[in-house]
Amino acid sequence: MYRILLSPILIIIAMVLVPSAEKVMFYLPLLFALSVSLVNSDKIKVLKSLGIFLSVVQSYAVFLGLAIVTYFFDEWLEDLSIGENTGFTGIALVTFGGYLSALLLFYFYTFIFNVSNKRFSYLMITICYALVVIIMQVFSKNEFLQFGVEKFASYLISWCIFMCLAYSLAFNRNEFMAFVERKKK
Repeated sequence: MYRILLSPILIIIAMVLVPSAEKVMFYLPLLFALSVSLVNSDKIKVLKSLGIFLSVVQSYAVFLGLAIVTYFFDEWLEDLSIGENTGFTGIALVTFGGYLSALLLFYFYTFIFNVSNKRFSYLMITICYALVVIIMQVFSKNEFLQFGVEKFASYLISWCIFMCLAYSLAFNRNEFMAFVERKKK
């Protein structure tokens, strides 16, 4: 069970240690890939060093895609919106940008990591992503976390924390189910 929680904890520790969000933005895909791949290195199908390298490359590619999609989709929704409908705009940005990126990155990770049950994995990604959306909605009222490009760093950090949790749950399904069974008894 510690392995499941270790990945998101590593991301949180890195966020606390780095003094500014601007500095961490460049290294966030690297931190994300390393926290997922090093903690779950026994689940890598290929040579471990190659698997870790490929996960870093895939992470950077998908994070760049997430940034591009979110930026252009934000501009497109501003052109389409009538009045001030930021709730819909934010939810659409998060859904199309972040959720598709999470699924795409997981799809790429299935070539590198052993995944025992993909249905469970997609369910965990969906649940964890719903938590990202809920947290963004709750904290957007306080302007701590907001939807949109102007608060993209806060959104991306939340995305990384919860997707590390989702991927760790996906890769360690058997350990998680054994933990749940022990708690039932």
